[in-house]
Amino acid sequence: MRFAKILLGVVFIATFSLLGSVTASATHVAPVTGTGNPSCAGGFKIEPVTSGAKGGIVTLTVTGSTFSFTTIDGFLVTSVIVKGGPGFNLYTYPAPGVTSDTGLHSPVNPNGGFAGLSHLCFFGDEKGEPEPPK
Repeated sequence: MRFAKILLGVVFIATFSLLGSVTASATHVAPVTGTGNPSCAGGFKIEPVTSGAKGGIVTLTVTGSTFSFTTIDGFLVTSVIVKGGPGFNLYTYPAPGVTSDTGLHSPVNPNGGFAGLSHLCFFGDEKGEPEPPK
């Protein structure tokens, strides 16, 4: 049992060390990179990714392959999924969440640049998850 816990700890540290070496960080947190297309269930999906106010939840400023966000009405963001290419970056913020961040991006492509921004998923605080606009 003790060996299993130690092995799990080593795998955890090695995984996050490797991920940290291939991803740039946002202003507040470093992203964790994954592959595939994660679900936006329980969150607020933005597609296409363009500058402006989105669904009364956030205002985006897109600059090339990166973006920043500011929430509307003090909504607290607890995590953001940034989908691009074959993978995604997951930005997770400490409690209680944040109202803004800058420099968010999709995963790094093999050529060293960021993948294009496919879609975003914002997840919120205990006040309830945002509903998509109708």
